[in-house]
Amino acid sequence: MNPSQLAVPDDLIDWLADGDRATELLTDSVLVDQQWWIDHLAEFDMPNTLHGSKISRGDLFALGAVAGESAEDAIALLWNVVAFCLGRQNADGKKRIAAVAADRKRLGRLLQEAALASRDDPGAAYAMLRPDKGGNTIEKLGPAGFTWYLYFAGAGDPKHPSPVLEAKVGRSLRRAGWKGLRDGVWTAADYLTYSRIVDRWRTETGIDRNDVIVRGLFAISPPSGWDHPWQAWERQTWEKANWVRGPLSTDDLRIIHRWLCTLSALAPRSAEAQLEFRQLGHKISQALNGEVSEIYDGFDEDRVYGSYIGRRI
Repeated sequence: MNPSQLAVPDDLIDWLADGDRATELLTDSVLVDQQWWIDHLAEFDMPNTLHGSKISRGDLFALGAVAGESAEDAIALLWNVVAFCLGRQNADGKKRIAAVAADRKRLGRLLQEAALASRDDPGAAYAMLRPDKGGNTIEKLGPAGFTWYLYFAGAGDPKHPSPVLEAKVGRSLRRAGWKGLRDGVWTAADYLTYSRIVDRWRTETGIDRNDVIVRGLFAISPPSGWDHPWQAWERQTWEKANWVRGPLSTDDLRIIHRWLCTLSALAPRSAEAQLEFRQLGHKISQALNGEVSEIYDGFDEDRVYGSYIGRRI
């Protein structure tokens, strides 16, 4: 399916109708380790621009409003966005600070330009921070981090065209029908297409804000690994309460199938055993594209032992 033709997922529509989603979003705030930031910014001779020990979306929108005015304002937005996203964890925070400090003037200007571009050219803004040929412009700041920066650079504009893109959002988009979207490394063209999808879905659902659509895509995201190739036979298993992350290998599934078949043969008079094997065996056969064997309604001793016992899997 052409990504530009994706229909709004039904569960996203249900989620949007189930509360005041804009108010929930706009009242977001996160507690951060302010002292950690003070210490590590000082270590690299960077000014302490952290907003405080608690950062809200409103704080970041205010910083985003001036991020395009100077390189220092852009860097200030970056640190507050990273702190907001990490909370008290600070994973790889020091490496990000070191990377910017090592090339502060150039990267500050680049962040300033990206903030300005985010407001009308999301593809160009994305490409500044991750060119299609090459890695991330800033070490340890990939799309799942810098798209938050591009988002807050919009200063809270409801129709801001640079939305957050993380793996959870990507999984929701793939389940909605964008099968070719990769798992975590996206191109500027992917980002631009995604931006247009979000904006269209906002219009189609009658929602005022693009970021509410994005928050919904986070909320309805299936678990990691839900569309691993061997699970193609039942894409919706993630919705079940007893869903377990894979993946098992195809060899593992063949071994399970073999022993299920054997146990079924050992209890030929158990209708329950026969029924359960038929159900599970059929699913495993589908997962392996029928390469295990044909699944029979019942299994007599000759068939089972002749086909499976002693067979190398």
